[in-house]
Amino acid sequence: MANKIHIEEFSSKKELFESCSESILIDIRQSILQNNQCSVLLSGGSTPEPLYKLLAENKELFSQVQWGLVDERFVENSSEYSNEKMIREALGNDAKLTGMVSDISQYSSNLNEINKRFKSFVDQTDITILGMGTDGHFASLFPGDESSEKILNSNEKAVFNTNAPSFPKQRITCSFQMILDSKSIYLVITGQSKKNVLLNPELNLPIHKLLAKRNDIKIYYAD
Repeated sequence: MANKIHIEEFSSKKELFESCSESILIDIRQSILQNNQCSVLLSGGSTPEPLYKLLAENKELFSQVQWGLVDERFVENSSEYSNEKMIREALGNDAKLTGMVSDISQYSSNLNEINKRFKSFVDQTDITILGMGTDGHFASLFPGDESSEKILNSNEKAVFNTNAPSFPKQRITCSFQMILDSKSIYLVITGQSKKNVLLNPELNLPIHKLLAKRNDIKIYYAD
């Protein structure tokens, strides 16, 4: 499997984000041309924030783009741990963003509401942008988590609750199959340690299960 992995490598994060944003914008415009709209799922964390700020420079497209989250921490939307907060600040107020936390008081009933909100993404996701942890997780699908393992071995398309190994432990994530069915998948990673994990399929981590199913993932890397 390792031989099938093609990584676009860049000498700086700045070059990585500029090239990746250009490719994503091509996909967005193509989708709008074909369907008069585009649906994009975005990952959180600190790595992709500069990428989202570059995409935000193209606000003329925003009326035809629906943005959603790949995953989220079950925290208030105002929390420093909130993916939604980071993404909203990066994209700006013009972006139509579907979040994953509606009822912070009830973990299970919140999930019911979010599945209703995400029906359009279940039906069709044009672009999914992923990151990866040093433990090989993507979205909020973690190695060693019973909920994550169940989702990774299911073909159900929905949003689920999972458990992270670190705080905040309660997570919400799009399913493995939902991500797999995206027309285009981008994986953005930085740092040699993550690259080493990515290129070692014998570890059999969640990211390797994804790569085994889709060998056309667009991988962007910089130290």
